[in-house]
Amino acid sequence: MFFAFFSFYSYGDPISLYNNDSKVFVSNHIALLSDPEGSLSLQSALKTYNEGKFTFNTNQKVSFGFTRDVIWASVLIKNPSSEPLKRVFYLDSAWLDRAEFHFIRQSEETESRIVGDTLEFKDRSLATRMPAVMYEFKPGNTQVLMRFESQDPLLIPIHLWSEEQVQEHLSSVNYFYGFLYGAFIILLVYNIALSVSLKDMRYIFYTLYLVSFLSLNIAYTGHGFKYIWPDSLLVQKWAMIFFLYCYIIFGIAFCIEFLKLNVFLPALYRVKMGVYVFLLLPMITLFMYGDQLLAVMVGVALTSILVIIFLGLGGIAYKRGHDMVKFFIPAAIMGAGGAAISAGTTWGIIPYDGLLFHSIEVGMLFEMFILALALAFTLKEVNKARTIAEINAQIDYLTQLYNRRAFTSAVQPQWHFADRNQKPCSIILVDIDWFKKINDHFGHAAGDTVLKSIASTLKHKMRKSDILARWGGEEFIIFLPNTELSAATNLASSIRTTIQETSFVHEGRSLAITASLGVAEYSKSMTNLEDLIKQADVALYKAKTAGRNRVCNVNDFVEANSK
Repeated sequence: MFFAFFSFYSYGDPISLYNNDSKVFVSNHIALLSDPEGSLSLQSALKTYNEGKFTFNTNQKVSFGFTRDVIWASVLIKNPSSEPLKRVFYLDSAWLDRAEFHFIRQSEETESRIVGDTLEFKDRSLATRMPAVMYEFKPGNTQVLMRFESQDPLLIPIHLWSEEQVQEHLSSVNYFYGFLYGAFIILLVYNIALSVSLKDMRYIFYTLYLVSFLSLNIAYTGHGFKYIWPDSLLVQKWAMIFFLYCYIIFGIAFCIEFLKLNVFLPALYRVKMGVYVFLLLPMITLFMYGDQLLAVMVGVALTSILVIIFLGLGGIAYKRGHDMVKFFIPAAIMGAGGAAISAGTTWGIIPYDGLLFHSIEVGMLFEMFILALALAFTLKEVNKARTIAEINAQIDYLTQLYNRRAFTSAVQPQWHFADRNQKPCSIILVDIDWFKKINDHFGHAAGDTVLKSIASTLKHKMRKSDILARWGGEEFIIFLPNTELSAATNLASSIRTTIQETSFVHEGRSLAITASLGVAEYSKSMTNLEDLIKQADVALYKAKTAGRNRVCNVNDFVEANSK
């Protein structure tokens, strides 16, 4: 017994439980032994410990990376009081296949606990997401000999807390995950709606990227095992790996679509299916082979280089003029960078720290908001382009007046109002005389100048309520609400005079231009707008056949050309 207790102290001072409020990170106080074969029994491990062959964890190592070794750890706990004290060993890692806790007093095992993913969740002594065991420490010294093994990355961040401290920790963590999952679900619903409505691959792949990360997070934080598949050890074994590969593949797919590599890097875009196959084949092979540790190792390695892939492609797209990269690069640094830090902590390359280990979640949270802004900005640009396109579809490019389609849409409500209430309204058709000769003698540029100048002249003649459009070719049309035939004819005469007296200049040449105009007024016999336009067209035809440069209305009134 003396030798056994001498061995306890030779590995460092025991952890004292004198302060009920103290939180102890046990991993900094343990002695370690690696068992490559996994063949040591409890008695053999205890004997090895007593022989001084364990190594004190002076480097405060928590992550053992990807190893098939079994890790033994020992710690001495001292209860200086005269009463038993309950404490909880809480392992902040849901990746452990099996964790054994053997409690030894006076070189004899008094109790043991087993937790991990090789047991169904209902078999856990404490129903916490992370593996945890409770033990009542009697007064004096107790050695806790622990055995860890896992086909996932082996992390053993061990905390020693009171029951109250465990509940406080779980409450604070639940608030964080409630906020995280709430934000993800809101953005997920938003992107699903956009994906369905816009059929845009960026939103579709971003939705899949979010779903993959959310599922991955649920798997590796223990939420899935506790709430979704508590009775399925097979799902618990492979869920995290599957969602990890989905996260990688959909992340790269989103990157390719978001950066518009079909425009900015077409050579890579053409082989994107090859990239997906290159990523899928190892995943399928590893799943079929059934090597869980190797599958996780490859997945974590790919996750580590995601930030390099994202920043590399983003840099190329930026150099080639893609404006949206200003959102993508910061998002990639936060999201993929956070994933790389978490992966480095998992490998053991970066010293373990709780915040660093969970940096993928913090990084993804920031990435999510940045990309939400980017996609919102993209949507704004799309809507802006759509609005411009809709406007352009209604506007004649040359004269900036309504085109025929827009004119009809704009006039129809006023026509129906006039027809329903028997209100007067009129239409004037304007045709430029001998316009083909202008194009033939002076060129189409001169014709364009004339069309733009006459459009400007007509605008200045209009009231705010009047509707003016280019009807086609060299014809213009004017709808005049609340206007009788006489008033419309007078306006047409004024327009004709103004056009005749205006000097149209093109490249220093003055062009003499005249126009013929036809006027028609609404009558009860008309059943639709087309009837009124046809009457105005008949009047225009009479004006042209009567010698041009004149105004005719449906009553065959002809205004002679005043010279």
